[in-house]
Amino acid sequence: MIPITKPLLDKSDLKHIKKVISSKILTDGYYQSKSEKIIRNLIKSKFVALTHSCTAALEISAILINLKKGDEVILPSYGFVSIANAIVLRGAKPVFVEINPHDLNISLRDIKNKTSKKTKAIYVIHYAGNSCEIKKISNYAKKNKIFLIEDAAHAFLAKYQKKFLGTFGDIGVFSFHETKNIVGGQAGCISINNSKFIKRVNFILDKGTNRKKFITNYKKKIISPKNNRKFYSWVDLGSEYRAPELSSALLYSQLLKIKKIQNNRKRIWNIFSELIDKLKTKKCYLIKPYKKSESAYHILALIFKSTELANSFKKKIQSQGIAATFHYVPLHKSSMGKKFCNYKLPLTEDIYSRVVRLPLYSEMTKQEIKKVYSSIKNFLIK
Repeated sequence: MIPITKPLLDKSDLKHIKKVISSKILTDGYYQSKSEKIIRNLIKSKFVALTHSCTAALEISAILINLKKGDEVILPSYGFVSIANAIVLRGAKPVFVEINPHDLNISLRDIKNKTSKKTKAIYVIHYAGNSCEIKKISNYAKKNKIFLIEDAAHAFLAKYQKKFLGTFGDIGVFSFHETKNIVGGQAGCISINNSKFIKRVNFILDKGTNRKKFITNYKKKIISPKNNRKFYSWVDLGSEYRAPELSSALLYSQLLKIKKIQNNRKRIWNIFSELIDKLKTKKCYLIKPYKKSESAYHILALIFKSTELANSFKKKIQSQGIAATFHYVPLHKSSMGKKFCNYKLPLTEDIYSRVVRLPLYSEMTKQEIKKVYSSIKNFLIK
């Protein structure tokens, strides 16, 4: 079976993991700080911290903006559950909005429709590694004094107008889960673009303590190890959010290969895009990047004319040894989502079951590409 995705893992990754094991330093080590510095420089962020998951980064974002009961937070219904959980865990209300049919990204028009006096934040997703209308949404959020958080889980190193996604809003989060372009086990990171959050985020990352400041001062000998009058203590909300050193080592190794991985994904995605365009089919269309943007080429997905056609295609291609799957079920239609949403989202409800995700990974062979395309072509031109 040709899989939907497959990480590029080799001996170089193992080399760095072995170094961690040999060092016996499993937290707050060399690879954590080195990876954070590389990412910060790559995306030109003010501050970057590795987390044990993108979910953790989203939960940190909700704490940083002081979400609480009575607040409303706008987010797309078509997306992973972690944003909604981060909102609900703080006692705030998720307000689900529509997506655009051409790219499945959040609709600015519906953001405006759903904004109220209680709206405290907007969470956007850059679906499939493609930018949403981020500049327009950013301007709207600033004008209305609403926090903007970018879920760039799909979009590491993607850009809009030469600016990296994840750096437009107050906060950006990224995922390095095993299904993403580069992996760190189940790692993630948070990018702080609003300077007022930088001091506090270190407290939250360290279980709500000022441990980082204490250790920094200790190393500078501002605090004597013989002086028991100084300790680090509990100063804020927080949890165990930092990435372990083993995950950081794997991510560091992946970052060294990022150009190769991204270039391969772009090349393979473009091959499929050109071939599918030549078919001039009316049965489906390919999700493509927003104008003036550079995609992360995370997902290859077709949107079919009908659910029946999508189901038929998925069944056919799977029988030929090619993985194909639907993606998100809209959050507002879930049993938990219905507790917060009593209205319909017609566009989202119509389109989600017509999406079929197909294989895309950096080391796809010519034979695999040919097999996947042939199966697509044979179905669409019959």
